[in-house]
Amino acid sequence: MRLKEKVTLVTGGSRGIGRAISERFAIEGSQVVINYLPDADSSSTAGSPSAEDVAQSIVASGGMASCYPADVSDSKAVGQMIDYVIESYGRLDVLICNAGICPFSRFTEITEEQWDRVNDVNLKGAFLCAQAAAKVMIPRKTGRILFTSSVSSIFGGSLQAHYCPTKGGINQLMKSVALAVGEYGITSNAVLPGTVVTDINYQQLEIDSPDLKQYFIDRTPLRRLAEPKDIASAMVFFASEDAAMISGATLVIDGGMSINLQ
Repeated sequence: MRLKEKVTLVTGGSRGIGRAISERFAIEGSQVVINYLPDADSSSTAGSPSAEDVAQSIVASGGMASCYPADVSDSKAVGQMIDYVIESYGRLDVLICNAGICPFSRFTEITEEQWDRVNDVNLKGAFLCAQAAAKVMIPRKTGRILFTSSVSSIFGGSLQAHYCPTKGGINQLMKSVALAVGEYGITSNAVLPGTVVTDINYQQLEIDSPDLKQYFIDRTPLRRLAEPKDIASAMVFFASEDAAMISGATLVIDGGMSINLQ
């Protein structure tokens, strides 16, 4: 119960890493608002539950959760989402910018439309949400703004030439936010997951290229891939008082794979 009575907004909070974060924060005592994109929420590649299903499951287990649909790349929708949180719960203690997309594509086949959409959701969306959250956290002089980045921000990827730059941008956005809001007692940090099987890469790793999944496992010193719950644990740490003096930091969670690839 390290986050008892806290209010947390998780963007992209119904599936994959986002779902694990939502569920773990509820276990730690936080009221969780699960943001989701309605179109994406209704079409799961790996049988994931809807945002409403996740919220109901949390409540059934004794936690506190609600849902709010919004496209994080739409500034008006983001503003309305933050208004909903404040009107419903009176404050926002933790924002987790987790929403992200990665339609795998060869570099020469990435369309301008794909490039724009990935950047709009992953980077612009994080900026809009962080900015809106900061505006309501600053008067209270407290808060946590956290980002889900990726080790792809360090290494790049042949099928992710649109995705990797957004994650590199997330790292720099996080640091800039830390500098901008630190004087108000607000911290800003990012978690960089390694390979985690989620809705984003389920088709590629579980169905199309199981050999690629095994390659990642073989190159990981711990000989397993990270699970969504591993990322959620790090987010809880950054949101807790244990991390009160940590800001502007990136934490890689990949079982040591990245150092084995250097």
